[in-house]
Amino acid sequence: MNAKEIIELNNEKRKELTEENLAYYEDMLLYIRLSSARSEQYTEEVLLELLEHIIQAQEEGRSAVDVFGNNPKEYCQDLIGEIPKETRKRQVRFSTYIILQFLAIIAFVNGVIGFVTYYFFDLGSDLTTFSIGSGIAIVIIDLLILYLFIAIIFRWLRNSAFPKKKQKKWVEFLQIWAFSTLSIGLFILVIYLMPDFGTTISIPTISFAAVGVILYILAKMINKKRNLI
Repeated sequence: MNAKEIIELNNEKRKELTEENLAYYEDMLLYIRLSSARSEQYTEEVLLELLEHIIQAQEEGRSAVDVFGNNPKEYCQDLIGEIPKETRKRQVRFSTYIILQFLAIIAFVNGVIGFVTYYFFDLGSDLTTFSIGSGIAIVIIDLLILYLFIAIIFRWLRNSAFPKKKQKKWVEFLQIWAFSTLSIGLFILVIYLMPDFGTTISIPTISFAAVGVILYILAKMINKKRNLI
């Protein structure tokens, strides 16, 4: 089975766990999955094996604590050290997939909103004019912001595993919402603060949507090839 199939099987098997064992296992799953640059295939195989151990113990009347002890974080750290790193080719393809997905969403949304506001509300223009130099600079800076956003969120989620005191769901939601809003604000701020430089061109606004669709298709193709490696 490939990683995707193992994840689907894992999702089904987790339904067999008791509430206590599920909470214990999901902390392990979160902590291990968010360990950077580890092989996805090996990671999912390890997680499925852990799950099967807990299910078997549960059938015998034992709990996850009985199997892995009271310090699952330390156990997970030992396991992570044994999981090989992801291959460079898969890392590059995954990064390319994320970048293309991000650019596809930005381009498509920009094109559709610009088209709708002009043709239905008579606002703006059917052409978008921008400077190539500043456009490239904006994309690069926004990608750096995206990288920091993902890295911080992943670290925060990983650190939320094995909490001494469970945080309320609404508090977690507010924290993520506030950080996401700040990141979106930074994306927009970069656009407004970036001075124009380089050659200026004008293209039909709706063409951004077409570019977005093309980038999305390319991203899906790259991700499909990544899963075949």
